Amino acid sequence: MAEIEVAIIGAGPYGISVAAWLNAKGIANRIFGEPMKSWKVMPKGMYLKSLGFATSLSVPQPGMDFPAWLKQRGMESFEPITYASFAEYGEWIQQKFVPGVEKVDVSKLERNGAGFKLTLENGEIVNARQVVVAVGLGPFQRMPKEFEGLPRSLVSHTFGWDDYAPFAGKEVAVVGVGQSALEAAAKLHEQGAKPTILARGPGIFFHTRMAAKRSIIEKLRNPLSVLGPGRKNWVFEKLPWALYYLPDDRRVKLAMKYLGPVGSWWLQPRVEGKVPVVPNQEILSAKDVEGKIELKLRDKVSGKETERKFDHVISGTGFVHELDKLTFIEPGLRASLTRVKTAPKLTTDFESSVPRLYFVGPFSAYSFGPLFRFVCGVYYAAPHVAKRLAAVAKHQPAAAPAQAAAASGH
Repeated sequence: MAEIEVAIIGAGPYGISVAAWLNAKGIANRIFGEPMKSWKVMPKGMYLKSLGFATSLSVPQPGMDFPAWLKQRGMESFEPITYASFAEYGEWIQQKFVPGVEKVDVSKLERNGAGFKLTLENGEIVNARQVVVAVGLGPFQRMPKEFEGLPRSLVSHTFGWDDYAPFAGKEVAVVGVGQSALEAAAKLHEQGAKPTILARGPGIFFHTRMAAKRSIIEKLRNPLSVLGPGRKNWVFEKLPWALYYLPDDRRVKLAMKYLGPVGSWWLQPRVEGKVPVVPNQEILSAKDVEGKIELKLRDKVSGKETERKFDHVISGTGFVHELDKLTFIEPGLRASLTRVKTAPKLTTDFESSVPRLYFVGPFSAYSFGPLFRFVCGVYYAAPHVAKRLAAVAKHQPAAAPAQAAAASGH
């Protein structure tokens, strides 16, 4: 059975970018997954929270960034930008630099001697010397524990909804005050539903719109970065490896809590005065009552408890990076991985405690910090990991780099 040098699991921004860099280096690889899958299922008209220049894929050719792609098509290149545009851009990059993406998922990853054995959902077996796990956020939806056991007809996560029209005329509770929760509330209202935002804190907050022109003093005081304006954001962008050397507890707290739940400026007029907000709410329980979901709530300030029924609850409560949710990784292999909290502990080269098994994307945030929760982390991760993969591969007899030849046009 033929052995490939590198297998990449996941064809989102991180997976595509790593493959593009490997192709440029002539390193044989196969990449598995539906290109930009998580981005293509977002509701029509939904917008990115990040700035255009902070949402590009990383490829070894200049002039391929997202703003340039948008400008060539006469589209907004700063903000707001639709998810659909970014998904289309990502597929354009993929077709240009990684034409060999295989639209099949990996059902099992296990060790095979010094390398790895991958079983694809179509039954094919692939042996790889090195593996990069570049999965997106889909499997890692965080839901309040009170919702466990309730059917999706009553409670769901904001992730994966591509149309809120079925909720027209229905009472819907939206749990959370971050970007996804606020945008879900706005879309529900605009499509005829009756949403109510349940906030754990004192209310909802929005960023102010950045001025198109800023003075030199303002630029120095709040330099613009891929994480937004601010000196700390700028440092995180320019020194993406620096947080790696912090103690685990401090770094994980930064990774998960930094840049907390705030809505974009363009959401404010779509939510304020249109969607009621109930602040300081703690969910005590949730149950199915004759086809509706009944929430028992407690006001964290007054202590008053209330019960409210809704037709549905949508949870905009983010994601948690739990290694054990990657069920395609064989349990023994999963158990052997050293961890930082719930994520794999990585070296400075993004390599796990199992040699030649790498993790990029959100899973690397626990080891590297908040930059890697977002697409912008790919600028550092993709070329860095590709360099490491190539260094390991250089003494190995490599298969013909078919993808590299296709990408270069030879």
